[in-house]
Amino acid sequence: MIDAFKSTLEELIHTDVIIVVVDISDSLFDLRKKFASCMRTLSELGVEMDRIIFALNKSDLLTADEIEEKIEILNLKDHKKRMVVSSKTGYNVNELKNLIKDVIQSQKSPEFRKDTPKEFDNTYGN
Repeated sequence: MIDAFKSTLEELIHTDVIIVVVDISDSLFDLRKKFASCMRTLSELGVEMDRIIFALNKSDLLTADEIEEKIEILNLKDHKKRMVVSSKTGYNVNELKNLIKDVIQSQKSPEFRKDTPKEFDNTYGN
């Protein structure tokens, strides 16, 4: 069972974006422990940090000062791809969707054109 879980996690290196949902209302002890474990696992798998978005959920249960304190504790203050959200109230959910879209679009290379220009229809190399 553990091997199956690990192989599922290994698929993360092939994704465009990874959303790490953090329960920002956790106690400081639990928050640190869970976050460190998550980041250690992602690092061991070789996940690129620029593909990670941190969704700091349950913000409706804390004050702005408490949220800022926890952001500092997690060393996410300077991380541009973090979003304080509340799935219960919908706070910043649309902004999170936009951030996800922006990250995916920034990583995509231009699409290969499948249609052949008319002037090349009957030629084969030159």
